[in-house]
Amino acid sequence: MPTLDSVVLIVDDLLFLPKLKNTLRHLGYNPIAATDDTQVTRALFQSPVLVIVDVSSQIVDWQHLIGLIKKSKAGPVPILGFGPHVDLLLREQSLRLGCDAFVGRGAITTNLPHLIEKYKWQLDSSHCQDKPPPLLIDGIALFNQGDYYESHEVIEHAWNEEPGPIRIMFQGILQIGVACYHIQRKNWRGAMKLLDRAIPKIQHFGPACMGINLADLLTQSEAIREELLRLGPEWRGEFDQHLLPTIKYTSL
Repeated sequence: MPTLDSVVLIVDDLLFLPKLKNTLRHLGYNPIAATDDTQVTRALFQSPVLVIVDVSSQIVDWQHLIGLIKKSKAGPVPILGFGPHVDLLLREQSLRLGCDAFVGRGAITTNLPHLIEKYKWQLDSSHCQDKPPPLLIDGIALFNQGDYYESHEVIEHAWNEEPGPIRIMFQGILQIGVACYHIQRKNWRGAMKLLDRAIPKIQHFGPACMGINLADLLTQSEAIREELLRLGPEWRGEFDQHLLPTIKYTSL
């Protein structure tokens, strides 16, 4: 079952936050509240499509958290700031510090569906028509051989060399490989953590991208996750090797 796209809420208003969460759930998103470094870092692992920040907060260090998001290697995450619409200085400050847009608090209340569709991260599908770089092809070959450690090393080089958003897909493939590496070492928690980070990333680019059959990879990855859930965190036995994924191409 596909996971929902996540929207991070850097909001400390305990009356306003539940309303935002309910609206986002109604729209089909997974809302994640985050107001400190640890929470924001964990939220970014979910590959959110948007971050919404209350830049009028006197409690949360939103300036610092925006900087943290901008420096993150999680990929391009648009940031929508909101506050009093009459505070032009606050608007200028939020845009200067890294918000992609600023709207009044009233707009967040009355026009959230439109704002999300306008500002959320969306894939430029033209990049999916490109051929995969040689390093990614080499890394996938190692992945399919079950050499997950070396695959990780090679795909990480491809990820570091790719400046565009497509690198998120590279990272997702890399993380599925690392999850398999953890399974080989019977590290249940490590495998689950990596799968939970990887699956949302791959979903952004499915069903196929750069000639890679991502829909099939997702199906296989979700089957692994279901088996791990069935086995439970105390599992120390064998794992059905037939469940370990093979990455297929739709074209190359």
